[in-house]
Amino acid sequence: MSEKKETLRCVWILAFLAYLLLLAYLLFFSSAYGRTVEMGYRYNLEPFLEIKRAIEHVDAEGYRYAVTNIAGNIVAFMPFGFLLPLITKRRMHTGKVLVLSFLLTLCAESLQLVSRTGAFDVDDLILNTLGGVLGYWCYRILFGRKGKK
Repeated sequence: MSEKKETLRCVWILAFLAYLLLLAYLLFFSSAYGRTVEMGYRYNLEPFLEIKRAIEHVDAEGYRYAVTNIAGNIVAFMPFGFLLPLITKRRMHTGKVLVLSFLLTLCAESLQLVSRTGAFDVDDLILNTLGGVLGYWCYRILFGRKGKK
């Protein structure tokens, strides 16, 4: 690998680490997103329950809640799918990014449950995984290649 490519890869790695730090802050420490230690455990294991609730109660909760809950969860994981193929030397494809996005989200949701700094929500698993895949597709559109060999 040329020196220029290696330097660029280092920049992408730093961007990825900065993204992970920001994501950790938003998932575990941001009081703006309700990240305070709760007395009990909160979880939702019914797929699409919170998504449906956000859409159905947009008049009562407001558009900001619905957009934050749905689009925010998707957008929050798009950088993961976008940056992953830029930092790894392994070949990436949609299936790998889907699995890795799911596993990262599963870890984050499980840590939120155990630390009681949020709720374990299966809808977040769905939306975050979708975000990772969409981020990868953006990478594919911008860079016009399947992945690295």
